[in-house]
Amino acid sequence: MHNSKSLGSSFRRAAIAVLCAALLMSATLAFSAKSQNKALPKAKSQDPALIGSWSGPLDLCPTNGDNNCAIGANFALMHTGKILFYYFPRPGSGPGSRSVVLDPVTGVVDDTLLTASRDIFCSGITIAPDGRVIVTGGDAPHAQNNHSGTWNTTIFDPITQTWSLGADMNFARWYPTSIELADGTQLELSGPNETGTKIQNVLETYNVTTNVWTVLPATANMPAQTLDGTAYPRVTLMTSGKVFLSAPAAKSYIFDPVANTWKAGASTNFGKRYYAPHVLLPDLKTLLVSGGSPVSQNGTGTTTATAETIDLSQKIPVWQYTPNPMNISRMNHNLVLLADGTVLAIGGGQGGGRFSNPVLTPELYDPATGSWSLMADQGVNRTYHSTAGLLPDGRVLSAGADTKLAGQQSYEIYSPPYLFKGARPTITVAPTSVTYGQPFNITTPDAASITRVAMIKATATTHANNMDQRYVDLAFTVGNGVISTKSPASGKMAPPGYYLLVIVNSSGVPSVMPFIQIQ
Repeated sequence: MHNSKSLGSSFRRAAIAVLCAALLMSATLAFSAKSQNKALPKAKSQDPALIGSWSGPLDLCPTNGDNNCAIGANFALMHTGKILFYYFPRPGSGPGSRSVVLDPVTGVVDDTLLTASRDIFCSGITIAPDGRVIVTGGDAPHAQNNHSGTWNTTIFDPITQTWSLGADMNFARWYPTSIELADGTQLELSGPNETGTKIQNVLETYNVTTNVWTVLPATANMPAQTLDGTAYPRVTLMTSGKVFLSAPAAKSYIFDPVANTWKAGASTNFGKRYYAPHVLLPDLKTLLVSGGSPVSQNGTGTTTATAETIDLSQKIPVWQYTPNPMNISRMNHNLVLLADGTVLAIGGGQGGGRFSNPVLTPELYDPATGSWSLMADQGVNRTYHSTAGLLPDGRVLSAGADTKLAGQQSYEIYSPPYLFKGARPTITVAPTSVTYGQPFNITTPDAASITRVAMIKATATTHANNMDQRYVDLAFTVGNGVISTKSPASGKMAPPGYYLLVIVNSSGVPSVMPFIQIQ
């Protein structure tokens, strides 16, 4: 985020209060970043079966030779297997934001420049149940550097690879969060308004089928404690159908989309975690946040290596530190659910500036042990405005950061350790779509060795905020060359849309993952 100078004196006072409070938190800050003069720890092994390996960097410039190169600050994996990236407009290239579509298998990059005069940088992003990419808000306009929100809804069709204009939101938003609810409607919250002077506290929902935005009652307005001068709040759909707000606010809140009310929850042990990512773990009840900074302004604050989890299934959920902190403190990193249910912390920086002191060493989090392990280094600074997401072949694509940095019009692909641990199981036949609670079969010659079957929501992410990331385990039985399973019971478990279908063998090796739509 380019922090606005026009967010108003109330936000500046709030930022000063946050900074003063942070300076008093000596016990908490003991977990903070090591001196930037010290070398960061690296993985001791070079074995890719332990630390994985990287390819790239590779260009994100259109194959047809157009100069509409993009920086991958906004990332959506579409059910075509291709990835949509977009950024802000480039002088001389057209009226709207730079946009490209990458085929990560062939490396072909298609030019999909937004021809409408819209700047969709710093927008909300989610994928509709029908597979279209829904982009909400943006900058108005980026060229004037006033960082105020827009009312725009802009839609990308993965089949035709074209943009269209949806109905305007009722409230202008920049840096808003979008999340899909259990019924497939989209909840929109937060984001600076059209003048950049306040953060919107009013919530609204979008029906992607009817193309209608609906303002929620005043009882649904965000609590004042969550509106402390930042945007892109981290929210998660719970299996109750409610929405949990976990960061950057120190105190958690739960939103009930049926009653349209908020309820205060537990406070984190660390306090405010600005620029910290979040992820719902595969048990669908444990939420993880890691890293971040107690200071909101410009990414200049001290970073932390601490991480915390909360069990949302408990009657009174409480935040707890993970058994071990990360090996390296960071903020603006991405947390990516991998095909085997582990989590990759990738990119980010240690503060001193939004793009300063990059962390090139990813870490792998094991939910079973609460431990963090250092992985192979990537080659390019992926700090603020960086993105990362899981690919259908089980690899992870990392892109983005800022125009001022070398190599930013590029992407890198990481192969996790599980791709070096033996032959992969294969899915030969599987349905392309299912309804809720529907039994279905997966044909595979490797049925006898399979220990896990799951569906993984396709990535839609920006600014370290993967807005609908989800890993849904499926119960199954094994037959002769076939696995019998059943789709999730409802949208509370898995909101409607496109998922990657994965089978994992007893060596922890996942299959290539075809798309499956649940509706």
